[in-house]
Amino acid sequence: MTNWIDVRGALPLQYIRTLMAEGHIHGAKTEHLQPSSLDLSLSGEVYRMRGTFLPRRGETIRELIKDGMLYRCDLQHPLELFGIYLVRLNEMLSLPDAVHAYTNNKSSSGRINLQTRLLIDGVSRFDMVPSGYKGELWLEVIPKSFPVKLDAGERVNQMRFATCDARLSDADHFRLVDQSQLLCDLAGNAYRADRATVDKDGVVMSVDLSSEDIIGYSSSPTACRVLDFAKRDYDPAEFFEPIMRPKNGQFMMRRGDFYIFATKECLRVPDGYAAEMAAYDPSKGEFRSHYAGFFDPGFGYGAEGAIRGTPGVLEIFTHDIDFVLRDGQPICKMIYERLAAPAELLYGDAKLASNYYRQRGPRLSKHFKM
Repeated sequence: MTNWIDVRGALPLQYIRTLMAEGHIHGAKTEHLQPSSLDLSLSGEVYRMRGTFLPRRGETIRELIKDGMLYRCDLQHPLELFGIYLVRLNEMLSLPDAVHAYTNNKSSSGRINLQTRLLIDGVSRFDMVPSGYKGELWLEVIPKSFPVKLDAGERVNQMRFATCDARLSDADHFRLVDQSQLLCDLAGNAYRADRATVDKDGVVMSVDLSSEDIIGYSSSPTACRVLDFAKRDYDPAEFFEPIMRPKNGQFMMRRGDFYIFATKECLRVPDGYAAEMAAYDPSKGEFRSHYAGFFDPGFGYGAEGAIRGTPGVLEIFTHDIDFVLRDGQPICKMIYERLAAPAELLYGDAKLASNYYRQRGPRLSKHFKM
């Protein structure tokens, strides 16, 4: 058995495989492994809830369901717009005392505004699994733009594992930006590290409203169209409206609408590191700048660093007010973390399904013909 105390950092694919082999992760499939995360899959056990709930200390999710469910349902019918559902995941955990985990949307669910948040027994927080946790995993699923048809086995969420807080410090981010040329423009020219590119322990990225004829897509909530998550040939016009490049470099985001934009900078994640996109700063605006935040080693980098960066795609949902977005406005930051070892496979490897490996501009999810 592995002495996990001696392993320091976020866990790459080969270590997650070891967790599975040693019985710390049950019900997972090796083909669901990504370079630095594990895709989680839906079971057929689904409950329609009367609201969002968090468990109290010592309370199981099954006890919470008894108090908060409207009815038990299944995945034969689409999940309704703004409906709140709890779905049991096929995976279960029996983590070592030295290993914790955290989760995030996958890109293909985030880009259709399908909000997913992990819930576990006795923890009053979303998306966080403490060290040594043993028990079931549940997912709160909320379609926020249109009804979504899901099937058992679909993967809409992903989990990353770590043995410590592996996030880089402010000084480490400064060094890595210059050393590995983490940010480049569309021509491949690297940005230097300064307070415009590194802020509060992360790498700052800004929104691009100028480099494409179509600079984004918008979607207003509607129950008139159902997106089947298994389909791959939708016409974007069925669900999204294109946003043309504004002449004045500004765009008004309407409250309650969902937007897809891209970053002005191209991102690189070298081997030995992973990254997570975080909202830039609530004081900069009341909107969420992403739903799918994990970036694997190799993203925008390649095996030998030959790729000169890939833009990040922003999934933006406004809250209480309309908001004027301006070209080049800082909008999110990338927080890098060290892996415990270089990953066996990198993002974009032919053995993996890397749908957004060479994305350019405001790319919609894999469900749409582009």
